[in-house]
Amino acid sequence: MSAKLLYTEVVETLQASKANIRCDTLAEQLARLGFEVRDGKRGGHKVFFHDGISAFTSGSYNCGHGRNPEIKPAYIGKVLRILRQYEDEIIDFLERIES
Repeated sequence: MSAKLLYTEVVETLQASKANIRCDTLAEQLARLGFEVRDGKRGGHKVFFHDGISAFTSGSYNCGHGRNPEIKPAYIGKVLRILRQYEDEIIDFLERIES
């Protein structure tokens, strides 16, 4: 799959399921784009990083409580803004690791 197509697929998946995406699903989608997702200091807090984007330090979202809970739409919106902001860098990174 091309880098641009992969990026577009992930963004569309997040947009389509904005109101009912689960914690594990968001982590999987971010990993597909080269992000590393780690547990934060508190319960459901998650932090994500990307070594291929020099200007990006980190982002975060909160999963809430329970086993694989749904994430609030505001956090999905925040993640989508980050993905759009760094679209070119993410695609460049994916193209580098493809070849």
